[in-house]
Amino acid sequence: MKLILIIIGFVFTFDVFLATSFFKFSWVWPGITFLAFILSIVLVSPRRNKRSPAQGWLLGEAQELTDPNNPVPVKKALISKKVLNLGVIALGAQGSGKTESVILGQLKAIKGYAPGSGYALFDGKGDIDTYKKFVAMGAKPDFFFSSELPGSGAINILSGEASDVIDRLTTLLIGETSTTNFYSDDQRAVLSRIVPLLVNLGRPVNLKDLYVVLTVPKAAGELLRIARGLDLDASAIRFAEIWFDLPIKTRLKNIAGMLNRLILFTTGPNADRLNCYQPDIKIDEIVRGGLTFYAHLPLTELSKDVAVALINLFEVEARKRQLGGTKDLLVFPLFFDDWSGFFHEGFAPFSARCRSAEMPLSFGFQSTAHLDAVNHTFLNALDDTIATKIIGRIQGGATANYARQLLCEFEVAEITQSDSVVRGETMSIRKQDRIEDRQLRELNPGEAFVSTLVEEGGKTVNPLWKVQLQRPDFSGWEACSLPPPRTHEEGHGLNFWQKYMGGEDSLALKRRIEEVATRKKRKEA
Repeated sequence: MKLILIIIGFVFTFDVFLATSFFKFSWVWPGITFLAFILSIVLVSPRRNKRSPAQGWLLGEAQELTDPNNPVPVKKALISKKVLNLGVIALGAQGSGKTESVILGQLKAIKGYAPGSGYALFDGKGDIDTYKKFVAMGAKPDFFFSSELPGSGAINILSGEASDVIDRLTTLLIGETSTTNFYSDDQRAVLSRIVPLLVNLGRPVNLKDLYVVLTVPKAAGELLRIARGLDLDASAIRFAEIWFDLPIKTRLKNIAGMLNRLILFTTGPNADRLNCYQPDIKIDEIVRGGLTFYAHLPLTELSKDVAVALINLFEVEARKRQLGGTKDLLVFPLFFDDWSGFFHEGFAPFSARCRSAEMPLSFGFQSTAHLDAVNHTFLNALDDTIATKIIGRIQGGATANYARQLLCEFEVAEITQSDSVVRGETMSIRKQDRIEDRQLRELNPGEAFVSTLVEEGGKTVNPLWKVQLQRPDFSGWEACSLPPPRTHEEGHGLNFWQKYMGGEDSLALKRRIEEVATRKKRKEA
């Protein structure tokens, strides 16, 4: 069509030129005609490099099953960016395509509907194949952290504002409980007295420094001298002095449980990646800079603890975005694959804060056995607040029941005839599940039922689609390699561990703390 218009314009201009020459008209009209011709070419020419961004995640062709008895073909099933910002729950057994088609598929789509946005993927099953496929599809993360692999980057759990660090360590070292006791209260009080001094020294500190200050009197004395020299808050210094004035045995007895937890993060093969003074992974810079982060966390007790610290670091950034206003902020989605074993008491308020900070959460679960590990109050909150549910192939009956609950019911009108003397017809309405268990068990890999929200004519509707999700191209993923092994130098900071722990082996100190804790338990008994 464009070529035809160009030819017609050229012929018209040429005719006007000949007519003007033959009849000796002025050159004004041919000039205007020629300019009009040039303008028409510009207007009909394709506009390059001005393509509008995608409006969401295009799933492809689908069947609309709001009324399963009357399926409607849909050429382009699309989950809008606005709806994706309300999160996604994906449910599917192993091999159903939950990770490859749903999570990796949405990550690929982000480049189109949210260009320039960063994201974080938390892999709770620790499958290294997922990371390799991530890289092969062209989405190599800017930062990689692992609780097991030696190619991991490093973080510093003791970084940030004092109040944030206290909250983080309270969850990590003491735990959230609904009851209270003398020792847990004392441990919280100790963190409130010591942490503000450490993080306000004007130099990097880590968990090793905290451990030494709590257990070595000389280190405590030096901390107080530095704090006084910097003219830190006098009341904060005095509160710390009061605690340090207690006999060392009394101090160790009252915080023995916290110290036993703390030593897990200060010794062992993973200590170097948790205590870097100058870490390469800084969550604030990742979120603020729209970068990408991959957390490889095979389910272990250490991984759970590390997950708590990472969640708190992201929560701090969510609060900053929330308080600063989300207008013009790029979305920063968080994806949690097989995360059921990592939920903790503070996760619900974290998720609520993220939702209001343009940091939507999406989850992938294998079965209701995994979902049952989640606090049921929080599970109901997920169902209420996450707009899109994607159900792949499912094996177990309990999981199928939950999937049918997520996909809701539809109304069926039935007309019955009466056999009485006075014949008549009665219409009744009953509700029926949109899908059957057998349909869920017979889905192919990547095939799924999708319940989401769509705006049509100023109204919000809740369609149910059956789609074949497209798997991203990650061919050749087997040849992709993991980040190379590395060791992390502690770097430059307070360095109390090197200064004060040389005379006493850390394992010996651990045994001494455990002995104090054992004597305390015997006295209590």
